[in-house]
Amino acid sequence: MKTYRLIAFASSLALLAGCFSVDTATCTSTGDEHVVVSNYGWTLFNCIPLCCGNATKREDRFGPWAFLRNDVTMEKLQNRFMDYAKARGRELDCLTYHKYETVLFNIPFTQIPVPLPYIICFRELQLSGVVK
Repeated sequence: MKTYRLIAFASSLALLAGCFSVDTATCTSTGDEHVVVSNYGWTLFNCIPLCCGNATKREDRFGPWAFLRNDVTMEKLQNRFMDYAKARGRELDCLTYHKYETVLFNIPFTQIPVPLPYIICFRELQLSGVVK
């Protein structure tokens, strides 16, 4: 029974873990690319990182998630954005960001959602711009 609980706990951590992504769209007329770099994760009491997307370079990654480490920072997103542009020998233009944080976590599978403030918090950062 304990192994099933451990497997369920590990599976839920993997499902609720953060996600780091680099998404692109190319404008066929100019050849410019619109790039969106985003990462999100979960924290305990809004300050202790639990899990998030792994923002390190692909060749240095151990896995897609980072546990007990905060990779949801503007510095890490900017570094990955700059690395993307530098690898293509292009310049950045029109950078903008979006930050989303919430301190309420609803207990799932309940008839009436019960919010738990400041226990498990969600944080997401997105950085977007044009690579010319």
